[in-house]
Amino acid sequence: MMPGVILIEAIAQLGGVVVQTDPEHAVMTDLRLTGVRAAKILGAAVPGDRLQIRAKVEGRLGGLAQVEGEVLGPAGVLATAKVTLSGTLAP
Repeated sequence: MMPGVILIEAIAQLGGVVVQTDPEHAVMTDLRLTGVRAAKILGAAVPGDRLQIRAKVEGRLGGLAQVEGEVLGPAGVLATAKVTLSGTLAP
């Protein structure tokens, strides 16, 4: 079984990839999960489940990025969260 906290971590990790690949913004180094808000864990994944993870950058301010995401499983939404990522802007 994949617990909800790991589903939230998956949102944060994908959010980090999305933040780092945005060509309109500077790359951030030493990216870290700084905060989790509005997290809802609605289920858990079991072995064999195919998961779809979505992440969208809602905003950036200096070395902070706000990401909204969700994890979907075969039966629907398993988790949603807004995560804050922090890092150092690369020169």
